[in-house]
Amino acid sequence: MSDSGGGGGGGGGMEKAKDKKKGLSTIVIDKTDTQMEEADTPEEMWRVILHNDEVHTFNYVIRSLQKVMGTLDRKKAFDICTVTHGQGQATVDECWKEQAMKYCLGLQRQGLTASIAPANKFEGGGNDGGGPESG
Repeated sequence: MSDSGGGGGGGGGMEKAKDKKKGLSTIVIDKTDTQMEEADTPEEMWRVILHNDEVHTFNYVIRSLQKVMGTLDRKKAFDICTVTHGQGQATVDECWKEQAMKYCLGLQRQGLTASIAPANKFEGGGNDGGGPESG
């Protein structure tokens, strides 16, 4: 490692300045705040989509939705089931991608057919499903 002034290392520049007195040197460390620039664009929202199947009963799907989603009431779960049955798919929730993946996996563990899709690129029926936060 070289001690040349203004070093461009990770910890800021270091300068070694000789004092007029013999054998004394002063080390000056320039501290620079390195903050990560936050993205100006907000994180994209994702939809959790429940797909229709001919295997599970309405009661099972309602209980599964309530179990996985946590804050979903029985009426809202029933409404999602009705839209899913009629249109082939319905939006269960719209949230951040990480949460959408958790909800999707939870529904799949219950044996239901679920997927996620970016909310702004979603095409298909049942986009009025809302989520546990709505209604």
